[in-house]
Amino acid sequence: MTENYTHLPVMPEEVARLLVTDKEGVYVDATLGMAGHTLKLLSVLGPNARVIGVDWDPEMAAIAAKNTAGLGDRVKIIQGNFANIDEMMNRENIKNISGVLFDLGVSSLHFDKALRGFSLRNDGPLDMRINQTNPLTAYAILRYWPYEQIEHLIRVCGERNAGKIARAIITKRETKPLETTGELRDLVERVLPYRGEKTHPATKTFLSLRVAVNYEFDNLTRGIQKIIPFLSKGGRIGIITFHSLEDRIVKETFKFMTKMGDWHAVTKKPVTPSQEEEAANNRARSAKLRVIEKI
Repeated sequence: MTENYTHLPVMPEEVARLLVTDKEGVYVDATLGMAGHTLKLLSVLGPNARVIGVDWDPEMAAIAAKNTAGLGDRVKIIQGNFANIDEMMNRENIKNISGVLFDLGVSSLHFDKALRGFSLRNDGPLDMRINQTNPLTAYAILRYWPYEQIEHLIRVCGERNAGKIARAIITKRETKPLETTGELRDLVERVLPYRGEKTHPATKTFLSLRVAVNYEFDNLTRGIQKIIPFLSKGGRIGIITFHSLEDRIVKETFKFMTKMGDWHAVTKKPVTPSQEEEAANNRARSAKLRVIEKI
């Protein structure tokens, strides 16, 4: 049952402190998940404030609806891709917002639920789709994409041995295509033996597939661009990233926005979780929060 899954929001105190400038404003949680950040924001916002929660995954949106039941019109949940956030705001007749949060981490449910196919540890189908209507799966990439595309995909996500891994994938599918996350993990381990390191050698390969399946980099840039016109003066954009490629996109985008003259950086350097939070939530350890304000 999905009701048994939990997800700890990352840096909720920092998000609330750095994102909220108008306690009676409209805020957007563009990556709603189980509504952890939304509930934290509402705990510091005034009675007339609203949070619009967006999630591409219908399962997550349904869980969030249960977790926010009883809050009435203080919360509006929209199931959809934040790359189309402008269309959502227009449908809701929202002209101005005081802040928006993009928490780019994948939910604990996605990692813990084997059937979703995200996890290195829990064997499941090579799926990795945030939204099940998406026709592209990790299986399709590994089964049909040519060597050059697979190698490039893995290399872009920082894997120095992308060529070896891509060749092993191509060789394996000549006899029997990879079908499960466990098979992919084991294949990478044969190429790059696992000796108990903190980071598993297949981590970047799994990350590259997830990013490609869900168009994560493209959606991120589109989401930022499309929400900008809705920010009021003094409104803020907060983005939590979990790996260097995402953080680089956010860092460079925010730098460009400040050079344009209408924005200034609230966080000169990214905010990271406290040692106490990392100890309580291992998945928070790579998180970075950057915040920018419209002036």
